[in-house]
Amino acid sequence: MKIAVFGLGYVGIISAACLAEQGYKVIGVEVNDVKISDVNNGRSPIVEPYVNEIVSKVVKSGNLEATDDFEYAVKNTNIALICVGTPSSETGEVDLSYIFKSAQQIGDALRKKENFEREYIILIRSTSMPGTVDKFAEIIQSISGKKRKKDFDVISNPEFLREGNAVNDFYNPPFTLIGCECEQSEKIIRQMYSFLEAPFIVTSIKTAEMLKYVNNTFHGLKVGFANEIARICKKKGIDSREVMELFLMDRKLNISEYYLRPGFAFGGSCLPKDVRALSYESKKNGLSLPIIENIMNSNIIHIDWAFDIILKEKFNNIGVMGITFKSGTDDLRESPAVVLVEKLLGKGKNVLIYDENVKLSKLVGSNREYIEREIKHISEILVEDGEKFLDSVEIVVIANRDNSYREILNSYQKKEILIIDLVNMFPEKKSSKNYKGIGW
Repeated sequence: MKIAVFGLGYVGIISAACLAEQGYKVIGVEVNDVKISDVNNGRSPIVEPYVNEIVSKVVKSGNLEATDDFEYAVKNTNIALICVGTPSSETGEVDLSYIFKSAQQIGDALRKKENFEREYIILIRSTSMPGTVDKFAEIIQSISGKKRKKDFDVISNPEFLREGNAVNDFYNPPFTLIGCECEQSEKIIRQMYSFLEAPFIVTSIKTAEMLKYVNNTFHGLKVGFANEIARICKKKGIDSREVMELFLMDRKLNISEYYLRPGFAFGGSCLPKDVRALSYESKKNGLSLPIIENIMNSNIIHIDWAFDIILKEKFNNIGVMGITFKSGTDDLRESPAVVLVEKLLGKGKNVLIYDENVKLSKLVGSNREYIEREIKHISEILVEDGEKFLDSVEIVVIANRDNSYREILNSYQKKEILIIDLVNMFPEKKSSKNYKGIGW
C-alpha cells in the first residue's frame, strides 16, 4: 500500500510520518521548497512533540519522501490523503481553493496514469463543508475522463488532532471515521488503518464532512460558556474555578449525553426562568454575555422552525400529541408545544391536542390558570380519546416522547396520516413519505 499526502502542514506531516512509521511507503506533495527540503533531510517542518524524531526515522528507512511533483506522487501510489489548508475568508466563508487545486492535479495525473491495479482512492482529511467530496470527485472525473467508483473514489476522512498532542491523537483517536459509499474503498481504508485500536465507523459522506465542524464549534462553545460564567462570577465576587469544578462533577447531566440529542425546544418551570435570570443579572452588572443572552432567542427560533415545517405541508386539520413541556408530567408552564399551538391557531388552523397526562377536569392551580390564559378555548380542542383525535386530523405533530403515542399511531389503520416528529419518536419511519423530522 503506497500513499501520497497532499500538503505537509500540520495535519499532513503528522499523517505522513505516522503512516510511514507503520511501514507504508509515503510520498508527501508540497509546494513550499523549505518544507520539502526539511522533510527530505529528516526534519519536521512543524514544531510538535515526537514528530521530528519520527520524520528522521522514516526518511532514513526510505518510507517517507517529499516532492513538488504531483504526477510522480500519483503515479507511484494508490491512495492519496488531502491535507491542504482550508482557511477562512474575510467573510468567514471557508476557502476551498487549495482542496480543489489538489483535485485538478490528481485529475490531470490520473488522466496520464496507466495500469491501474485497482481504483485510486482519495481521502479528504482537510476540514471542509458538506458537498466538498462530491465536487472534488466531479473535478477529477471531468479532467481525467475516469469514472468514480470504477477508476477512482473520493471519501471523507476527517482528522481529530490537537496541537501539542497530535501524535498521541493520531494513534489514539476516539474513533476512525470515513464517509464512504463504496464497499471496496471501505475495505481498503479499513485495512490501511488496521493498526489503530479505535472503533472504525462508516457513515454517509456528508455526515462525516459535517462532524468536524460540529466538534470544533462545540469546543468553542464550551470555552466561551466557561469564560462567560467566569465574568459574571468575577463581578459577583465568586471564584468561577470552584463553580466550574463543582459543575464538572455532575456526570449525570452536565457532562453527559443528556440534552445533546436534536429535538424540540426546551421549556418548563426551571430552564427558561433561570436562563432569563442569569442573562438579566449580567446586563444589570454591565456585562455582555452573548452566548447566555441568546439561548432564549435560539429556543424561540427553533419553535419557529417547527412551525414553518408544519405550515409547508398546507393542511388545515392539525393534531398535536404532547402539550406538556416533556413526557411524564402534566406541567404546561412555558411548554414550547403550547407556543406552537398558539401560533397555529393564529394562522387559522384547526388544531386538536392529545396528551395522555393532561385531563382538563384534573388540572388545578397554576397549571389550569396558565393553559386557560394561553389557549382560551382549550376545552374545545383537548381530546381525551386517541382514536377520535386521529379521526379528525391530517397531520400529527409529536411534541414530546410519551410512549403511548407510539402505540396509538401504530395501531391506527383507518387512513394515512402525516407524522411530523419533533422528538425522534419514530426513527424507523425516516424513509416513509408520511414522515418528516425536525432535523433529520
